[in-house]
Amino acid sequence: MSITSRRLIGVVALLLGFATASWAVQAPLPWSFVNGAGKGYSIKLISSSPEPGAGLHPGQSVEFKVDLSYTLEVTDEGSIVLVFQDDSDKSLKPGSTQQHVDVKRGAGSVTLQDTLVVPEGVKEIRLFIPIVPKGMSKTSGEMILRYPVVTEVHSSTIGYPTVEAALKDLHSHADVEFREEHGWTTANDTSHNTVWSFPPVGNPAYPSAVKRMAVQDGKGVSMKMDVLCQASQSACDKLVEDFNALNERVRQSMQQK
Repeated sequence: MSITSRRLIGVVALLLGFATASWAVQAPLPWSFVNGAGKGYSIKLISSSPEPGAGLHPGQSVEFKVDLSYTLEVTDEGSIVLVFQDDSDKSLKPGSTQQHVDVKRGAGSVTLQDTLVVPEGVKEIRLFIPIVPKGMSKTSGEMILRYPVVTEVHSSTIGYPTVEAALKDLHSHADVEFREEHGWTTANDTSHNTVWSFPPVGNPAYPSAVKRMAVQDGKGVSMKMDVLCQASQSACDKLVEDFNALNERVRQSMQQK
């Protein structure tokens, strides 16, 4: 093995190692979570369409379908309500009848459905879903689903038109090694000295693909990075900022060798 090949492999190993250390300390706010806890009643997400964290676009008509499970022990009856809010918790359907399902004491599952046209000027759509025991004016333990509103058009420089297409093709190559680290998916393409990084559902930058390649030039081994981020602009900017910092740490580490 040549010195150049060994250095390229070393850079790829550093890319993987530094990324793993960085992701371990990241704790982004989930796209779906239960806020607080109620005594004698609870709610839990089974599934949602679109998936929480999926980017929505202004003017887009979106049909939401949410499957939930619940427990109700504090009263004999109650309701589970679907409320649309923006990033400042302002109602997006003021004056409209809120979709709801009446439930009885015990445990069960329900489905809530409603359609919303994504308004201009909001950063995020939030589905606020409380379970309201009959006779109680204040409740806690409500489900919150978050969806970023994307106004930018992201062009691709990673060699694939979408993040999904990149993952599908990489999985088709037997020599590409996949692994999971703190929810992130990494793909090590040794034949091209390339490391791919994909954030998990729940990360603000989901869905995204970060492609980093070790390149030999006249000055030695350097790194080339391409990013396709299909989330909000702020989340994409933070993703690029974080990986630029990781790349700088790799560069400094290589200089010390």
